[in-house]
Amino acid sequence: MNPNIVVLPFAKEGFALLFLGVGMLPLLRKRKLLSYYGTFVFITFFAFEYFLIYTLSENDFSLDCLLGAYILMFGGILAINNRLLLIYFSVFQFLHIFYRLRIGEPDVITGNAILISVITLLIYSFVIINGFINHRRSLENTKNLLEEKVSERTRDLEIRAKKLYERNKDLEDFAFMVSNDLKRPLRNILNLSEWLIPSGDAMENMKGEKGEIYQDLLIIKEQVVQMDLLINGILNYSLHLEKEKERKRINLSSLIERIILVNSSKNCHIKTKGVFPDVYFNESQLLQVFQNLIQNAIKHNDKDRVSINLNVVNKGDFFVFSVSDNGPGIDKKYHDKIFQLFQRLELKTDINSIGIGLALVKKIIERNGGNVWVESDLGKGTTFFFTIKALIAGE
Repeated sequence: MNPNIVVLPFAKEGFALLFLGVGMLPLLRKRKLLSYYGTFVFITFFAFEYFLIYTLSENDFSLDCLLGAYILMFGGILAINNRLLLIYFSVFQFLHIFYRLRIGEPDVITGNAILISVITLLIYSFVIINGFINHRRSLENTKNLLEEKVSERTRDLEIRAKKLYERNKDLEDFAFMVSNDLKRPLRNILNLSEWLIPSGDAMENMKGEKGEIYQDLLIIKEQVVQMDLLINGILNYSLHLEKEKERKRINLSSLIERIILVNSSKNCHIKTKGVFPDVYFNESQLLQVFQNLIQNAIKHNDKDRVSINLNVVNKGDFFVFSVSDNGPGIDKKYHDKIFQLFQRLELKTDINSIGIGLALVKKIIERNGGNVWVESDLGKGTTFFFTIKALIAGE
């Protein structure tokens, strides 16, 4: 910026090209060049600082040249991260300025001020760079320690994942073996009941002499079919084997009729209210939901005659289904507990239950995007509600 400054011919242009060339070296992506890149930068800084101090002496240590030399000296020290090169750079710059002051013969006050300022700058730079190097070394040690811990944790997780995979595989094999053992007698009962059921019109058979026997055989057959669906559903759901593609359009009215046929008796009356729609769901899972809620209402009822009502309300985007009974009711403080696994609030000591039914209902409904809750007061019966998304046009 000073038009009267004395500079070597073409020095500024030459150093500009030198810095440009050094700055573009990484673009070549040569491994050998990159490994020595720090050395090239150091040599460039060193040469340019030498040029500035020489220019400073040629211009009688003018203030603008002095500031430029100080700035590059301070920046060069901060840019160098090798202690040996840092000492070499700093000592050489100090000796070079000291030499130029000796041969330039400035006044004593100017010379001493320059030397003191250079010493102060070097000391201050050394304090900063030493703290930076120590901090960086600490960060590197911390980084290495973290990488070692992450690597160790990764190995541990891989070992655990392998063990978990092996255990899951054993569990799947065991589940399939047990399911086959359970299904074999069911298939035999189903074949036997089909063989015993006479052929012909169902209504005519109902009116015949053996109508009650025929109806009992139909109930046995339906029980076996539902048991088979329940076994498949529980196993598949607990082992996460069921895929989204296994969901299908279900005629809920037909499904409810089958469930009522199996669960109704002289002492248990099940009624429906509303028009039950078609829904998009997994059939075995939906069967488990209704079956568990109805069986729960029957098992825990304290009345001589059990009354169960099934209802549905269309809310537009979803349907709200309800299963209500005339049982003893449930205190509000237990409304959350009953949906937890293996939790039972039984009034009858002879009930054979493990407390998994309502937990399974909650899991199935929530996994399919719905909600389930209960409304009940002691002595006033209980109503379980759950929601299922409505069918979208075209499904």
